[in-house]
Amino acid sequence: MKQDRGIIKWQPFNSLFSSNEVLQTLSYEKTKQDIPILSEEEIKELEEKIIEAYYTEETIILSYYKNGYIKKITGKIKKIDQVSKIVYLNNLKLLFKQILSIHLLS
Repeated sequence: MKQDRGIIKWQPFNSLFSSNEVLQTLSYEKTKQDIPILSEEEIKELEEKIIEAYYTEETIILSYYKNGYIKKITGKIKKIDQVSKIVYLNNLKLLFKQILSIHLLS
């Protein structure tokens, strides 16, 4: 007669869950990229568009770099701090150097 081992027989299976998390973390980290380098002309053009969008109160799509990824956000610029070079968009605070592109929605 065989004796049931109960929960003990499932213990090795549970170890797969932690390795799955490690694999997901590794694949997430692998997709990170370096910040794209913009020319002086592109930076000046971005700053002009940001100021224009602020004064016209237009809705914009902003691409920005954060923690190895390029992200997009849609909204209106609430405030620009020219001394610290910070843009406040919705509930997000971005440095000018994080911003990669801006598109005005008409």
